[in-house]
Amino acid sequence: MVGSTAFAFGVMEVALRLLDQGTPQLYRPDPLTGYGLQPGVRGRWTQEGSSFVRINRSGYHDRDWSPLPTAGTLRIAVLGDSFTEALQVPESESWVRQLPAALAAVKPCPLLGASPGGAETLNFGVGGFGTGQSWLTWSRDARPLQPRLVLHAVYFENDLRDNLVGGSATAAAPTFHLRNGELVVDSSFRQRPDYRFRTSTLGRSASWLLAHSQVLQLLKQARDRLRPAAGAECPASGCSAFPLGTDGTRLYGASAGDLEPGWPVLEAILDRWNREARQAGSTLVVTSLTTPPQLWPDAAERRAQATRHKLDWMRPERRLGAFLASRSIPYLPLAPALQHQADDQKLVAHGFAGQRPGPGYGHWNRTGHAAAAKELARQLCALSPDAPP
Repeated sequence: MVGSTAFAFGVMEVALRLLDQGTPQLYRPDPLTGYGLQPGVRGRWTQEGSSFVRINRSGYHDRDWSPLPTAGTLRIAVLGDSFTEALQVPESESWVRQLPAALAAVKPCPLLGASPGGAETLNFGVGGFGTGQSWLTWSRDARPLQPRLVLHAVYFENDLRDNLVGGSATAAAPTFHLRNGELVVDSSFRQRPDYRFRTSTLGRSASWLLAHSQVLQLLKQARDRLRPAAGAECPASGCSAFPLGTDGTRLYGASAGDLEPGWPVLEAILDRWNREARQAGSTLVVTSLTTPPQLWPDAAERRAQATRHKLDWMRPERRLGAFLASRSIPYLPLAPALQHQADDQKLVAHGFAGQRPGPGYGHWNRTGHAAAAKELARQLCALSPDAPP
């Protein structure tokens, strides 16, 4: 029986490998950021969108990088969460990968005046990361690669909570708070039982088996499909309810409510990051990505929701913009321009047709990534050519 089971297991393993049906085990424990991507992992991503994922040897969803920038090239380190990581689309179609070509297409682009070789982007995005984890990632991984421009992408719908105790997407991650006005990093997650198990010999062995066995990956995928998924309650044609979310009235309304503690922490992280970037000879630039309600395809419904709940869809952009202006940190928000495109050009940047919850929800699709790269390039090229040191 043992021999027969082992033989059957081996046949299934070979068959799945020939069909390349593995589901990537993407993440691993990380003592600095709590978790990160597993270097060298490859496989098919189908949870939202569809792409064949390859993680580079540095542990990020990008091509491999050279340690030093090429002479005459503007090296840009890009940091953020899942919108930057971009597992939902092929890596070549992510907004980070499209940005160099989009910059080259803007004529003139003073930002590239001293870079005849154009721009090079390094994608350090990791799903679920808050601004604090992105800052730590820059300190350890991006800074040694000597980027002249450090571009951080804020996603308002979770970044204000991700930095705080009790608000992070995962409990096994660092949190941040202020003590007497000074930023404090709390890395006590390393003592949590779940993190200690994942870093133990038994936990690492289980992770290795799951990473190298496509049969086990298939079984895990089958188990995961039994769990409630986003949009599972929707008809096959997709959801139609407006995606305001649980924090919508606080994020876009007059009162931030329990999101308010996240603002000073976010600002303190960016202030600290800006000072350290300058010391390293880099320039920090902040962009903010769009959210599903900001670009909801039904403009009339979006306006009706704003009236009903007394919302201002650009309120977080104005608040962050005022702070960054006080610190002379360049800020390039995407929502105002892309909302105009949603209204005038029928841009549908979020969500995937044929998948629940459907168009208008969730992450950017290919159209959204292309639109974001083009708009961000336009705004970057409007910066002073003296911005990068």
